[in-house]
Amino acid sequence: MKPFKIIPLILSAILFCQCKKEDVLPNAPIVNLGGENWTRTNLDKLIFENFTKPYNIEVKYKWNPYETNFNRTLVPPSESQVVPVLRALYEAWMVPFEKLGGKNFLKDNPISKFVLIGSPEYQTDGTIVLGTAEGGTKVTINNVNEFILDNEASLTEMLTIIHHEYTHILNQTFVYPVAWQRISTRWYTPTWFNTDQVGANQQGLITPYAKASAKEDFAETVAFLLVRGQDTYDWIKDQYPDAAPIFKLKQDIVEKYFKDAFGINFKELQREIQRALSNLFFSSRP
Repeated sequence: MKPFKIIPLILSAILFCQCKKEDVLPNAPIVNLGGENWTRTNLDKLIFENFTKPYNIEVKYKWNPYETNFNRTLVPPSESQVVPVLRALYEAWMVPFEKLGGKNFLKDNPISKFVLIGSPEYQTDGTIVLGTAEGGTKVTINNVNEFILDNEASLTEMLTIIHHEYTHILNQTFVYPVAWQRISTRWYTPTWFNTDQVGANQQGLITPYAKASAKEDFAETVAFLLVRGQDTYDWIKDQYPDAAPIFKLKQDIVEKYFKDAFGINFKELQREIQRALSNLFFSSRP
């Protein structure tokens, strides 16, 4: 029993030594505890010169828990992944929209902040979130650490995320037509993930996620047409003749939306983005 008697005496001595009257807590502020300041690197300079200065776009790649969903386990992006992602974003999103919409298009219809996250965001229903648009101006891109610039599937996935989320941003300025909501209403469901690609296509939806809601259907259709291209869209339309009129109607509405809202010829935008994707893929290969 002696050890149990000694421990309280030791603890009392420690507390007595640590709580002497002359010991006071420091009142000077602790600077940079949360990493608010850091040495500006060449990457930071590149971002400033190519995104912040000309477009007022902030790119956040250094870890900041306040910019993420703190209810999920996420990891920071690797710095080596930032430039490839930004190159894809610049060449296959920014340049085509500026060319077809005018040099001020991205300033008039801005994304003010990109937040890069290294990992995907896993949901409790088994799905993953690869990107989000918030507040009409902020876009979060997840799974950056898995991006491979010279891999066609990876490049397609990344650009689909960007164009999907940017469509949501554009819809904040000009809402997609009301007629869109009447096309596939009966198929929209929060359990969209229970439908596979074939099932969605048979119902006239371009991807399973298009079943989530009318706004997701619109964004998925726009992104698919721009990134996967007209040939792939037409191939799916031809595979499902019963759904072909729905796919045609949806493309017609998309094209009219871009023309009426922004004065953009959607088919020309398609071609510019397809050209940019091809150049990115082949120019980045060893």
